[in-house]
Amino acid sequence: MPNSIWKKVNIKAYLFLLPTIVLIMTFSYYPAISAFYYSFTNWDGFLTAKYIGFKNFEIIFTSEEFRQAFLNLFWFSAFNVITALTFPLFVALLIYKVKHIKLQNMYRLLFVFPMVVPGMVTILLWQFILNPDVGLINSFLAAIGIPDEQLPLWLASMKMALPSLLLVGFPWISGVYVLIFLAGFQSIPGSLREAAIVDGANGRTLFFRIELPLIMSQIKLIMILTIISVIQTFSLQLVLTNGGPANKTTVPGYIMYREAVTNSQLGYACAIGVVLFIMIFSLTVINNKFLKSSTEFER
Repeated sequence: MPNSIWKKVNIKAYLFLLPTIVLIMTFSYYPAISAFYYSFTNWDGFLTAKYIGFKNFEIIFTSEEFRQAFLNLFWFSAFNVITALTFPLFVALLIYKVKHIKLQNMYRLLFVFPMVVPGMVTILLWQFILNPDVGLINSFLAAIGIPDEQLPLWLASMKMALPSLLLVGFPWISGVYVLIFLAGFQSIPGSLREAAIVDGANGRTLFFRIELPLIMSQIKLIMILTIISVIQTFSLQLVLTNGGPANKTTVPGYIMYREAVTNSQLGYACAIGVVLFIMIFSLTVINNKFLKSSTEFER
């Protein structure tokens, strides 16, 4: 094809991409870049922003509320990583072991179908389940003879609020993660399994020595996706506890939302967003480095 025609094709391609690029720059890159600027200011979103240096960041790293928020974030991250790397992996392995293709597809659809339910609906359902007066859990406990004064308050209890939020999402089987693990199992060459079986490997040895090491890329991917999701998400705190009681369930993302929307401290909220961005970016870079080396090893 002549160069002149190639140039015309390229120009048309760029013109088609231009609206998308403009939208991304306007609604994604510009707000992200401006957040770095406003993180060094005292700004309410309306009046002129006043430069205050690193004061917002000093508040973040010296605040007792943020110490508790980052501690809670650690527990949320640890719990969600453990559940994300166990329950979906187990389900994916069971589906993979089903040799009948149509039956395997049916099971796969069964675990993916709950993804159509909005996350907010699930949270509101758990709000009802954990209700201390008419919730399903306390109703069951009362039915088996536990006195009313001994029934837990769940979301309002200093000791039970955080475990209650961790309980939301039971049985912790993400359809997306099941598909990722299943794709990893299906990408393993059958010749490796056959050779291991010929050498006398049983099911346990086959899983821990052959299959698990060869899906390490999927494991690392799910780990970083889970951590990023935990850092960014605060819907549980917003709907169920408002960060309470006494900051026992608060996380940095919820504080960012509260300062921006309720207190009109957008400069402070931008500083929190910058800290979370640096955390996510650092974890992503580290994960991509190990993920790349793992992929090269497998090849």
